[in-house]
Amino acid sequence: MTPYMRDLMLHSGQDDNYKMSALNIEKYLRVKADDSQINRLCVYYGNELESEMKEMEGEVVKSSQAFSAALKTNEVVYGMFDGCMLPTRPNKLEGEEAIGSWKEMKLGRIFREQDHLELGEKPNIIRQSLYVSHFGKHDKFTDKLEPVIDVFEPLGKRLVFINDGATWIENWIRGNYPKATDILDFFHACEYLHDFSKVIYPQKAQTIEKEEWINKQIGRLLNDEVQQIIEEVEQMDLKGKKKLEAQQKIVTYYNNNKHRMLYKTYRDRGLLIGSGPIESAHRFVLQKRMKQSGQKWTKDGGQSVANLRVVYLNNQWDRVINLINKAQKNAA
Repeated sequence: MTPYMRDLMLHSGQDDNYKMSALNIEKYLRVKADDSQINRLCVYYGNELESEMKEMEGEVVKSSQAFSAALKTNEVVYGMFDGCMLPTRPNKLEGEEAIGSWKEMKLGRIFREQDHLELGEKPNIIRQSLYVSHFGKHDKFTDKLEPVIDVFEPLGKRLVFINDGATWIENWIRGNYPKATDILDFFHACEYLHDFSKVIYPQKAQTIEKEEWINKQIGRLLNDEVQQIIEEVEQMDLKGKKKLEAQQKIVTYYNNNKHRMLYKTYRDRGLLIGSGPIESAHRFVLQKRMKQSGQKWTKDGGQSVANLRVVYLNNQWDRVINLINKAQKNAA
Protein backbone atom coordinates (compact mmCIF):
# COMPACT_ATOMS: atom_id res chain seq x y z
CA MET A 1 0.00 0.00 0.00
CA THR A 2 1.43 3.38 -0.94
CA PRO A 3 1.88 6.10 1.69
CA TYR A 4 -0.66 8.22 -0.18
CA MET A 5 -3.30 5.48 0.06
CA ARG A 6 -2.63 5.14 3.79
CA ASP A 7 -3.08 8.88 4.12
CA LEU A 8 -6.42 8.75 2.28
CA MET A 9 -7.67 5.80 4.33
CA LEU A 10 -6.72 7.42 7.63
CA HIS A 11 -8.25 10.75 6.66
CA SER A 12 -11.45 9.06 5.50
CA GLY A 13 -11.55 6.82 8.57
CA GLN A 14 -11.43 9.72 11.02
CA ASP A 15 -14.14 11.55 9.10
CA ASP A 16 -16.79 8.82 8.79
CA ASN A 17 -17.50 5.18 9.67
CA TYR A 18 -15.21 2.61 8.12
CA LYS A 19 -17.76 1.16 5.73
CA MET A 20 -18.67 4.55 4.28
CA SER A 21 -14.98 5.45 4.10
CA ALA A 22 -14.27 2.38 1.97
CA LEU A 23 -17.23 3.14 -0.31
CA ASN A 24 -16.11 6.76 -0.79
CA ILE A 25 -12.54 5.75 -1.66
CA GLU A 26 -13.82 3.25 -4.21
CA LYS A 27 -16.22 5.81 -5.67
CA TYR A 28 -13.64 8.58 -6.00
CA LEU A 29 -10.57 6.56 -7.00
CA ARG A 30 -12.04 3.42 -8.59
CA VAL A 31 -9.81 1.50 -6.17
CA LYS A 32 -11.22 -1.31 -4.06
CA ALA A 33 -10.90 -0.47 -0.36
CA ASP A 34 -11.67 -2.68 2.61
CA ASP A 35 -13.37 -1.28 5.73
CA SER A 36 -11.55 -3.70 8.05
CA GLN A 37 -8.24 -2.52 6.61
CA ILE A 38 -9.17 1.10 7.29
CA ASN A 39 -10.12 0.06 10.82
CA ARG A 40 -6.73 -1.57 11.41
CA LEU A 41 -4.88 1.45 10.01
CA CYS A 42 -6.81 3.88 12.21
CA VAL A 43 -6.20 1.83 15.34
CA TYR A 44 -2.50 1.43 14.55
CA TYR A 45 -1.77 5.08 13.77
CA GLY A 46 -4.13 6.31 16.47
CA ASN A 47 -2.09 4.29 18.96
CA GLU A 48 1.11 5.76 17.58
CA LEU A 49 -0.30 9.25 18.15
CA GLU A 50 -1.21 8.22 21.70
CA SER A 51 2.40 7.24 22.32
CA GLU A 52 3.52 10.66 21.09
CA MET A 53 1.07 12.37 23.43
CA LYS A 54 2.31 10.40 26.43
CA GLU A 55 5.80 11.77 25.84
CA MET A 56 4.29 15.25 26.39
CA GLU A 57 6.81 17.01 24.17
CA GLY A 58 7.72 17.86 20.60
CA GLU A 59 4.84 17.85 18.14
CA VAL A 60 2.16 17.84 20.84
CA VAL A 61 2.83 21.41 21.98
CA LYS A 62 3.76 23.04 18.68
CA SER A 63 0.25 24.33 18.07
CA SER A 64 0.11 25.80 21.58
CA GLN A 65 3.34 27.64 20.96
CA ALA A 66 1.97 28.99 17.66
CA PHE A 67 -1.19 30.15 19.44
CA SER A 68 0.87 31.85 22.12
CA ALA A 69 3.18 33.54 19.63
CA ALA A 70 0.20 35.08 17.81
CA LEU A 71 -1.52 36.45 20.91
CA LYS A 72 -2.46 40.11 20.89
CA THR A 73 -1.61 42.43 23.77
CA ASN A 74 -3.72 41.61 26.87
CA GLU A 75 -5.59 38.91 24.95
CA VAL A 76 -7.50 36.18 26.76
CA VAL A 77 -7.13 32.43 26.16
CA TYR A 78 -10.03 30.14 27.11
CA GLY A 79 -9.89 26.55 28.26
CA MET A 80 -13.07 24.48 28.45
CA PHE A 81 -13.47 20.82 29.38
CA ASP A 82 -16.36 18.39 29.47
CA GLY A 83 -17.21 14.76 28.87
CA CYS A 84 -19.67 12.95 26.60
CA MET A 85 -20.87 9.37 26.91
CA LEU A 86 -20.08 6.91 24.12
CA PRO A 87 -21.43 3.36 23.68
CA THR A 88 -18.74 0.77 24.32
CA ARG A 89 -18.15 -2.92 23.88
CA PRO A 90 -15.73 -5.11 25.84
CA ASN A 91 -12.08 -5.31 24.92
CA LYS A 92 -11.17 -8.98 25.40
CA LEU A 93 -7.45 -8.18 25.39
CA GLU A 94 -7.94 -6.02 28.46
CA GLY A 95 -10.16 -8.54 30.22
CA GLU A 96 -13.23 -6.30 30.28
CA GLU A 97 -16.67 -7.64 31.15
CA ALA A 98 -18.69 -9.23 28.37
CA ILE A 99 -21.44 -6.63 28.57
CA GLY A 100 -20.83 -3.28 26.92
CA SER A 101 -21.82 0.01 28.55
CA TRP A 102 -21.56 3.77 28.17
CA LYS A 103 -18.26 5.37 29.06
CA GLU A 104 -17.14 8.98 29.14
CA MET A 105 -14.71 10.49 26.67
CA LYS A 106 -13.34 13.77 27.94
CA LEU A 107 -12.63 16.65 25.59
CA GLY A 108 -10.72 19.87 26.10
CA ARG A 109 -10.98 22.93 23.88
CA ILE A 110 -8.52 25.83 23.99
CA PHE A 111 -9.02 28.97 21.91
CA ARG A 112 -7.98 32.60 21.76
CA GLU A 113 -10.25 35.59 22.23
CA GLN A 114 -9.38 36.78 18.70
CA ASP A 115 -10.78 33.56 17.23
CA HIS A 116 -14.20 33.90 18.90
CA LEU A 117 -16.48 35.78 16.53
CA GLU A 118 -19.90 37.11 17.56
CA LEU A 119 -22.33 37.25 14.65
CA GLY A 120 -25.32 39.01 16.15
CA GLU A 121 -28.40 36.80 16.10
CA LYS A 122 -26.51 33.97 14.41
CA PRO A 123 -24.57 31.41 16.49
CA ASN A 124 -21.08 32.55 17.39
CA ILE A 125 -18.20 30.79 15.66
CA ILE A 126 -14.63 30.01 16.70
CA ARG A 127 -12.19 30.07 13.81
CA GLN A 128 -9.47 27.95 15.36
CA SER A 129 -9.12 25.77 18.45
CA LEU A 130 -6.84 23.21 20.02
CA TYR A 131 -8.42 19.94 21.16
CA VAL A 132 -7.34 17.24 23.58
CA SER A 133 -9.31 14.03 24.18
CA HIS A 134 -9.10 11.04 26.49
CA PHE A 135 -11.25 7.94 26.85
CA GLY A 136 -10.82 7.23 30.54
CA LYS A 137 -10.04 8.75 33.93
CA HIS A 138 -9.54 12.46 34.47
CA ASP A 139 -5.95 12.16 35.74
CA LYS A 140 -4.82 10.75 32.39
CA PHE A 141 -6.81 13.47 30.64
CA THR A 142 -5.04 16.21 32.60
CA ASP A 143 -1.68 14.57 31.82
CA LYS A 144 -2.44 15.29 28.17
CA LEU A 145 -3.84 18.76 28.82
CA GLU A 146 -0.99 20.15 30.87
CA PRO A 147 1.75 20.29 28.18
CA VAL A 148 -0.72 22.06 25.89
CA ILE A 149 -1.95 24.57 28.48
CA ASP A 150 1.36 25.16 30.28
CA VAL A 151 2.37 27.42 27.38
CA PHE A 152 -0.36 29.86 28.45
CA GLU A 153 0.33 29.83 32.21
CA PRO A 154 2.25 33.17 32.08
CA LEU A 155 -1.02 34.87 31.06
CA GLY A 156 -2.15 34.71 34.69
CA LYS A 157 -5.78 35.78 35.03
CA ARG A 158 -6.01 36.11 31.23
CA LEU A 159 -5.99 32.31 31.10
CA VAL A 160 -9.71 31.68 31.64
CA PHE A 161 -11.26 28.31 32.44
CA ILE A 162 -15.02 27.82 32.13
CA ASN A 163 -16.41 24.51 33.38
CA ASP A 164 -19.35 22.72 34.97
CA GLY A 165 -18.10 22.78 38.56
CA ALA A 166 -16.71 19.24 38.77
CA THR A 167 -14.48 18.97 41.86
CA TRP A 168 -11.59 17.39 39.96
CA ILE A 169 -11.49 20.31 37.51
CA GLU A 170 -11.38 22.93 40.25
CA ASN A 171 -8.69 21.04 42.16
CA TRP A 172 -6.62 20.65 39.00
CA ILE A 173 -6.89 24.35 38.12
CA ARG A 174 -6.10 25.42 41.67
CA GLY A 175 -3.09 23.11 41.85
CA ASN A 176 -1.62 23.88 38.42
CA TYR A 177 -2.83 27.34 37.38
CA PRO A 178 -3.62 29.23 40.61
CA LYS A 179 -3.39 32.65 38.93
CA ALA A 180 -5.88 31.75 36.17
CA THR A 181 -9.54 32.83 36.19
CA ASP A 182 -11.86 29.92 37.03
CA ILE A 183 -15.52 30.45 36.05
CA LEU A 184 -18.47 28.20 36.80
CA ASP A 185 -20.50 27.89 33.61
CA PHE A 186 -23.41 30.32 33.92
CA PHE A 187 -25.91 27.89 32.45
CA HIS A 188 -25.03 25.21 35.01
CA ALA A 189 -25.65 27.78 37.74
CA CYS A 190 -29.02 28.62 36.18
CA GLU A 191 -29.89 24.94 35.82
CA TYR A 192 -29.79 24.58 39.60
CA LEU A 193 -32.26 27.45 39.89
CA HIS A 194 -34.64 25.84 37.41
CA ASP A 195 -34.43 22.44 39.13
CA PHE A 196 -35.08 23.99 42.54
CA SER A 197 -37.99 26.06 41.25
CA LYS A 198 -39.73 22.93 39.96
CA VAL A 199 -39.75 21.58 43.51
CA ILE A 200 -40.97 24.71 45.28
CA TYR A 201 -43.49 25.64 42.56
CA PRO A 202 -44.74 22.21 41.43
CA GLN A 203 -48.25 23.25 40.33
CA LYS A 204 -49.04 24.31 36.76
CA ALA A 205 -50.96 27.26 38.19
CA GLN A 206 -47.70 28.50 39.71
CA THR A 207 -45.93 28.86 36.35
CA ILE A 208 -45.91 32.67 36.38
CA GLU A 209 -44.78 32.80 39.99
CA LYS A 210 -42.02 30.30 39.22
CA GLU A 211 -40.77 32.25 36.20
CA GLU A 212 -40.76 35.51 38.17
CA TRP A 213 -38.70 33.86 40.91
CA ILE A 214 -36.20 32.42 38.42
CA ASN A 215 -35.81 35.75 36.60
CA LYS A 216 -35.21 37.51 39.89
CA GLN A 217 -32.45 35.08 40.85
CA ILE A 218 -30.84 35.19 37.41
CA GLY A 219 -30.73 38.98 37.75
CA ARG A 220 -28.93 38.52 41.04
CA LEU A 221 -26.45 36.09 39.49
CA LEU A 222 -25.64 38.68 36.84
CA ASN A 223 -25.08 41.29 39.55
CA ASP A 224 -22.65 39.30 41.73
CA GLU A 225 -25.34 38.70 44.35
CA VAL A 226 -24.90 34.97 44.87
CA GLN A 227 -24.91 35.31 48.64
CA GLN A 228 -28.35 36.94 48.54
CA ILE A 229 -29.70 33.93 46.62
CA ILE A 230 -28.21 31.54 49.16
CA GLU A 231 -29.69 33.47 52.07
CA GLU A 232 -33.15 33.64 50.48
CA VAL A 233 -33.20 29.91 49.78
CA GLU A 234 -31.93 29.08 53.27
CA GLN A 235 -34.70 31.16 54.84
CA MET A 236 -37.47 29.36 52.98
CA ASP A 237 -39.68 27.41 55.38
CA LEU A 238 -40.04 24.22 53.36
CA LYS A 239 -41.75 21.01 54.41
CA GLY A 240 -41.24 17.50 53.10
CA LYS A 241 -38.18 15.42 52.34
CA LYS A 242 -38.06 16.24 48.62
CA LYS A 243 -38.15 20.01 49.14
CA LEU A 244 -35.62 19.92 51.95
CA GLU A 245 -33.24 17.84 49.87
CA ALA A 246 -33.60 20.24 46.93
CA GLN A 247 -32.98 23.18 49.25
CA GLN A 248 -29.82 21.60 50.65
CA LYS A 249 -28.60 20.68 47.17
CA ILE A 250 -28.71 24.20 45.72
CA VAL A 251 -27.37 25.83 48.90
CA THR A 252 -24.42 23.43 49.02
CA TYR A 253 -23.66 23.85 45.31
CA TYR A 254 -23.81 27.65 45.44
CA ASN A 255 -21.74 27.85 48.63
CA ASN A 256 -19.08 25.59 47.13
CA ASN A 257 -18.91 27.58 43.90
CA LYS A 258 -19.76 31.19 44.80
CA HIS A 259 -16.12 32.25 44.38
CA ARG A 260 -16.48 31.19 40.72
CA MET A 261 -19.86 32.86 40.14
CA LEU A 262 -18.91 36.56 39.92
CA TYR A 263 -20.64 36.96 36.59
CA LYS A 264 -20.90 40.75 36.65
CA THR A 265 -17.18 41.00 37.37
CA TYR A 266 -16.38 38.59 34.54
CA ARG A 267 -18.63 40.37 32.05
CA ASP A 268 -17.15 43.74 33.04
CA ARG A 269 -13.81 42.25 32.00
CA GLY A 270 -15.36 41.29 28.65
CA LEU A 271 -15.18 37.56 29.36
CA LEU A 272 -17.43 34.76 28.25
CA ILE A 273 -19.39 33.12 31.08
CA GLY A 274 -20.87 30.11 29.28
CA SER A 275 -19.35 26.84 28.13
CA GLY A 276 -21.28 26.63 24.86
CA PRO A 277 -18.07 26.21 22.79
CA ILE A 278 -17.20 22.90 24.45
CA GLU A 279 -20.79 21.66 24.11
CA SER A 280 -20.70 22.33 20.37
CA ALA A 281 -17.22 20.80 20.12
CA HIS A 282 -18.56 17.51 21.44
CA ARG A 283 -20.99 17.38 18.56
CA PHE A 284 -18.56 17.96 15.68
CA VAL A 285 -15.32 16.60 17.17
CA LEU A 286 -16.59 13.38 18.73
CA GLN A 287 -20.29 12.65 18.27
CA LYS A 288 -20.39 13.30 14.51
CA ARG A 289 -17.94 10.45 14.01
CA MET A 290 -18.32 8.27 17.10
CA LYS A 291 -22.01 8.26 17.93
CA GLN A 292 -23.46 6.97 14.68
CA SER A 293 -26.21 4.36 14.63
CA GLY A 294 -25.06 0.95 15.85
CA GLN A 295 -21.53 2.01 16.75
CA LYS A 296 -19.83 0.62 19.85
CA TRP A 297 -16.23 1.26 20.79
CA THR A 298 -13.47 -0.47 22.66
CA LYS A 299 -11.29 1.86 24.69
CA ASP A 300 -8.43 1.25 22.25
CA GLY A 301 -10.45 1.79 19.08
CA GLY A 302 -12.31 4.81 20.41
CA GLN A 303 -9.17 6.57 21.59
CA SER A 304 -7.42 5.88 18.30
CA VAL A 305 -10.15 7.48 16.19
CA ALA A 306 -10.44 10.40 18.61
CA ASN A 307 -6.69 10.98 18.33
CA LEU A 308 -6.94 11.14 14.54
CA ARG A 309 -9.92 13.51 14.77
CA VAL A 310 -8.07 15.80 17.17
CA VAL A 311 -4.88 15.87 15.11
CA TYR A 312 -6.88 16.68 11.97
CA LEU A 313 -8.89 19.47 13.62
CA ASN A 314 -5.74 20.86 15.28
CA ASN A 315 -4.23 21.28 11.79
CA GLN A 316 -1.49 18.81 12.75
CA TRP A 317 -2.09 16.16 10.08
CA ASP A 318 1.59 16.35 9.20
CA ARG A 319 2.15 14.29 12.36
CA VAL A 320 0.23 11.45 10.70
CA ILE A 321 2.21 11.89 7.46
CA ASN A 322 5.44 11.68 9.46
CA LEU A 323 4.30 8.42 11.08
CA ILE A 324 3.36 6.98 7.68
CA ASN A 325 6.78 7.90 6.26
CA LYS A 326 8.50 6.45 9.31
CA ALA A 327 6.62 3.16 8.91
CA GLN A 328 7.51 3.10 5.21
CA LYS A 329 11.22 3.52 5.93
CA ASN A 330 11.15 0.82 8.61
CA ALA A 331 9.42 -1.56 6.21
CA ALA A 332 12.08 -0.90 3.55
